[in-house]
Amino acid sequence: MSVKQIEYQFHEKTVVITGASGGIGLATAQRFALAGATVLLHANKNYELIEQLQQEIQQQGGKCECFTADFFSPTAPESFVQSVFEKTDNVDIWVNGAGVDLMNPSLSVLPFDKKMRQLFQVDVFATIQMSMSVGSRMKNQGKGTIFFLGWNGVRYGWKGETAQLYGTAKGAVQGFSRSLAETLSPEVRVCCLSLGWIKTRWGKKTSADYLRRGAEDSLMERWGTPEEVADTILFLSSDAANYLDGLDIRLDGTKKGTKW
Repeated sequence: MSVKQIEYQFHEKTVVITGASGGIGLATAQRFALAGATVLLHANKNYELIEQLQQEIQQQGGKCECFTADFFSPTAPESFVQSVFEKTDNVDIWVNGAGVDLMNPSLSVLPFDKKMRQLFQVDVFATIQMSMSVGSRMKNQGKGTIFFLGWNGVRYGWKGETAQLYGTAKGAVQGFSRSLAETLSPEVRVCCLSLGWIKTRWGKKTSADYLRRGAEDSLMERWGTPEEVADTILFLSSDAANYLDGLDIRLDGTKKGTKW
């Protein structure tokens, strides 16, 4: 009996990560680069961070390109996709990591309706527009995987304005991802990760009360890390996950009190 050996190697694979300057985006880019992939990274305000990562990857013999785009602009998503495909003929993996930081001081002072418009433009409209364009190209090339980052609060709900905003936007994305999987299968696989408490930059500087709340909310009794999200994305991109499609996976250490 022969046994197929599967390794998480992505040589000759091209990966695009939007929002690559965030904690999850950076960790995912680093993981894919170490596994041999060519990584194309997007950032907006923190472009210098992905430039630094590009230098590190290239110094280690890897391949990396950087792009900047402001997805608040309605024309930016398709322009960004066009720029990507000017650099490469095929994209194997697309990670939708770009999103609005509602905790940013410049956004936190805005009224509800203006927050909603900005959040939807980036997290919903831009994400969907790019995914439809890239998904169509992937289906034509006969392969590809698209990732979305959701939120476990869509299922459970939380108190407060931020949760209402974030839950509405991520709920739209999670619903879209399921229908996109139906549309693009079997050539293209679509996965959504519904994240819980992940210690990104915000998590590292948040209050002791939030740190305690996040740990108590998970059966793992701690926050997740960007690296653990990245590892999940790598596994779902690998040959080991070829039969997994249309997924909405809770990546939250399993929320306590869950009712199945």
